[in-house]
Amino acid sequence: MKIKTSDGFVLDAVFNRISNSSKGIVFAHGMTVDKDDEGIFVRAEPKLNRLDFSTLRFDFRAHGKSSGNSITDFTISGELTDLDTVISFMEKKGINWVGLAGASFGGGIAALYASNNPQRVQALFLANPAVDFEKGFLKPTTRWAMKHFANLYSRIQHKGFIEIASRKFKVGKKLFDEMKDYHPCESLQKYPNRLMVVHGDRDDKVACKDVVECFRSLPKEKKELEIIKGAEHGFHSEPYETQVVEMIVGFFNKSASHKD
Repeated sequence: MKIKTSDGFVLDAVFNRISNSSKGIVFAHGMTVDKDDEGIFVRAEPKLNRLDFSTLRFDFRAHGKSSGNSITDFTISGELTDLDTVISFMEKKGINWVGLAGASFGGGIAALYASNNPQRVQALFLANPAVDFEKGFLKPTTRWAMKHFANLYSRIQHKGFIEIASRKFKVGKKLFDEMKDYHPCESLQKYPNRLMVVHGDRDDKVACKDVVECFRSLPKEKKELEIIKGAEHGFHSEPYETQVVEMIVGFFNKSASHKD
């Protein structure tokens, strides 16, 4: 299905509506990929449907089958508008308990959105989340990030964009300018609802130590952290993908059963 944003973008989405259920989950994918590339979300979806959760997977603007030019339209503020749009869509369908799951860059977006809208996001699950844009992009610390984002402004000035990974996904200057104004980890300080963070200790794209450091700075109530030994970014291999899928399903099922 297609969902239109307030600023004119058309988002491609898969919405599984469970009749007579008022609880639902929204999935937010990472940078350069789309709603079908996050295996942990694709596999968690039917399991959550069987537990009476409606689910919505969608492509952020300028990703997948959604409209937009990645050089000019892929921005943090734009993705926050996309999330607001799909959560509003869920609410209009009578879903008043919403859980949000974000992966990688989508995890950073989900953290920002949930922290500023805790009344609309009752539980938040973050998989290998980019919670520090400075260390992840502006002053990269991992080998992968240094390869793709070192000297990014001079590279953007030369070509008008940079290309990321094997897909050669093109990203423009505005995304990185906005990173200076958005701080997912700091925002999470004020998120009062249930939160679970899962990360692999062999993640070469988002440094595990940065995520652990962020988590330890958060208030302790209703917060869980799982470090999966041997897992790389995205949890695409086994047994890690299955482990994370079960964590997603268990976390939201448990969270929805609590009223606090």
